Amino acid sequence: MKFARCSLRAPTSGYHVAIVGAGPAGLAAAGELACRGHDVHVFDKLPEPGGMLIFAIPDFRFRKNLVRSGIRELEKLGVTFKKTEVDGKMIQRMLDDYDAVLLATGAWRNVKLGIKGEDLPGVYYGLDWMFNYMFHLLGYGPPPPATGEKTIVIGAGLTGLDVCEVLYRNCGVKPILVYRRPLKVAPAAVALSRLAEKGIIQVVDSTLPIEVVGSRRVEGLKVVRTEAISDRSAPVKPIPGTEHVIEADTVIVSAGLLPSPPPFLKELGVALERDYRIQVDEKFMTNVKGLFAAGDVIHGASNVAKAMESGKLAAIEIDNFLKQGDWRSSEFNTP
Repeated sequence: MKFARCSLRAPTSGYHVAIVGAGPAGLAAAGELACRGHDVHVFDKLPEPGGMLIFAIPDFRFRKNLVRSGIRELEKLGVTFKKTEVDGKMIQRMLDDYDAVLLATGAWRNVKLGIKGEDLPGVYYGLDWMFNYMFHLLGYGPPPPATGEKTIVIGAGLTGLDVCEVLYRNCGVKPILVYRRPLKVAPAAVALSRLAEKGIIQVVDSTLPIEVVGSRRVEGLKVVRTEAISDRSAPVKPIPGTEHVIEADTVIVSAGLLPSPPPFLKELGVALERDYRIQVDEKFMTNVKGLFAAGDVIHGASNVAKAMESGKLAAIEIDNFLKQGDWRSSEFNTP
């Protein structure tokens, strides 16, 4: 998997760029910046670079050896990877020490349903479960919590798809997929329909979860049928009198992901949207001069291709910014 368009680095520019986040957007940005001759340092708290490509997406979706090969190519271009957790104070130091800083921390926050019983033992969140699974598979930690034979996966996006396949392939579990709208309008409709046709999953669509039931742990999921719609953006309308309980011993909620900007950004004066997205202008710069952002942390959870394209475009804008000339004015680092 290639993150750089060149095999040889351009003559050194003399500029130094810090990138926070070693996922698809950060790696693509690092490749573009290195190809343009800039000195690039990538900071990430995980045991190795790759972000979700390594630690959340299963190997049958993106082969880890190809991802690691692309990362080695970046290292050959002079990109340096630093394992460290970055907070707001460190970002401030980066703004002092580097000529530009790019935030590419992705979307690692699970969306919660906000329903009764969601805190019962036996309820997990899709990204957390996949992360624990991959973390263990790669030799970095213990396995994820074991699931029972009656496992419900809530949500029909890419994370839900991956959870379903891993449950079937590696855990011997045929999950029940619950989706509040018709499956045909789901984000991962084609792939999930294929799994259903093969008998890998059981689909219960046009069905809205309203409560996780159980005394000491999960015993079932109470749901209500919803009116069929053809537009994924249309509101969900429950059908009164159709409430029922689906028996289950495990529920894995994969209802979406939210951006995960570094903590304490607001203390630096960085503007955030209500859903935690970092605000940027058309040149990918935040309201703090020299501080850029790209990938899912600015446009919300997407896919690998969109995140990489965002990182590359942000890198081009950073290159333009650095070449403007006397940009280190007394206003640098101020909103």
